[in-house]
Amino acid sequence: MQISRKCLLIIGLSATFGLLRGETSIAQYGEVAPPPAELQVGFDTISAEQAKQWLGLLAGPQFAGRGTGQVGYNKAAHWVAGKLAEFDLEPVGDGETYFQMMPITRRLPEIDQCRILGPGDTVIEGAGNLGIERYVDQSEVRGQAVFISFVGPNPKLAEDVDLREKVIFYSADEAAAPSVPRLLARQRPVATMRLIGTAPVSAPQTLFPGRRSRSTSVSGTILNIEGLRLATAYGAPEGWEGAGKVFQSGQDVTLSLHLREQPAGAPNVIAWLEGSDPDLKHEYVVIGAHLDHLGFSGDQLFPGADDNGSGSVAVLSIARAMAANPVKPKRSVLFMWFTAEEVGLLGSRYYTDNPILPLENMTCMFNIDMVGRNEDQGSGDADADNEGHIHLVGSQRGETKLHDLILDVNKHIGFEFELDMESVWNRSDQVNFYNHGVPVAFMFGGFHPDYHQPTDTPEKINYLKIQSAARLYYLAVHAAANHGRFPMKK
Repeated sequence: MQISRKCLLIIGLSATFGLLRGETSIAQYGEVAPPPAELQVGFDTISAEQAKQWLGLLAGPQFAGRGTGQVGYNKAAHWVAGKLAEFDLEPVGDGETYFQMMPITRRLPEIDQCRILGPGDTVIEGAGNLGIERYVDQSEVRGQAVFISFVGPNPKLAEDVDLREKVIFYSADEAAAPSVPRLLARQRPVATMRLIGTAPVSAPQTLFPGRRSRSTSVSGTILNIEGLRLATAYGAPEGWEGAGKVFQSGQDVTLSLHLREQPAGAPNVIAWLEGSDPDLKHEYVVIGAHLDHLGFSGDQLFPGADDNGSGSVAVLSIARAMAANPVKPKRSVLFMWFTAEEVGLLGSRYYTDNPILPLENMTCMFNIDMVGRNEDQGSGDADADNEGHIHLVGSQRGETKLHDLILDVNKHIGFEFELDMESVWNRSDQVNFYNHGVPVAFMFGGFHPDYHQPTDTPEKINYLKIQSAARLYYLAVHAAANHGRFPMKK
């Protein structure tokens, strides 16, 4: 996506403001006004060092990419809840917990009842021999058996190879393995099974409310010795597993699958800071970020350090800062970490469809998604050129009072806001709140080559940028919670 600079808004008031008052300080992006004295304690708790420590955990192996419906996400949600308890923020989720559980369904194979039926009386039983990782709604999948070997990096298929509606059994060495699933998926087979030397393991599939499974083919693994036995049964020539070989059997094979479903839940994480004004504390501001990422896909891990470990850590930093600051805002603040953003903004939609607190008492919503990197679109700008830049999305869709409030508190931070990324408006959680009549603002750092890749890792993060983003919204949330309601454009 090419980024236009025509709409670049440079907030140049920070140095002028400070010079007029005789109060400036050196911040990440130059001279800025110091924060209000009554907010200094909380402001100072937000640090790049703390962000680095937390993000190293969230995007580390312990939480396995935080895929919704996967164990890693549930561990991450409990870790965030533990920090909220440490900050002494109030749980307002289901049953006085920090969780609002979005119902999901887990589909799992009963592997001892799964099998492959080959030519004649050839049967490969599932137990110990098969692992199923992705499923379709049918209990039986049938197609012509094809055997392929892949060796070396950047594997390719000959242009005349047609694998559509076929069942692929393949071997792949370590260099080829990461690229093969995507290469084969483009061919649209009905199933792919990789030959492996260790005991195959199955994985559950998550089904989300109101959505059908997006899987169009079966994928999994087969124990190497059984895959070779099956190839022999189909008459594969000796050495078919050599580099780049393709053997099309011309005969069908059947995958018989037995699946069971069980109800489960994926939590939004929610905490409450009560406002200081007895007459206004029933009204509240929301600040949120999605906690989920892509988790494991096949045997690849997607850590999601920037997307959206960075936003999750920023909101956690703000929660700690507001809890620590002696002066509380007049209205209350609801902190949220959403599930299932990556599969269609489902966690935030579940909240707005099933609010724990009345939506009519919500005065505005701040969203943070991907604020840990300098934008790098390959458009001629070095990412260092975007050090002080950040996108502000959606804040001008209603009346501009919320937008103006953010610009005003930026005199304490010094960001250069870019207002040219409304194309991502529908791609993060604020849109569900806006659709319910809530004014919103979405802070977004921009895209880079590691977006949705296994290479989105903590060592590439700009932790000072997370610090600045969190400090900006810390000040903005305080100001918004003292401001009152923000009008929506009719």
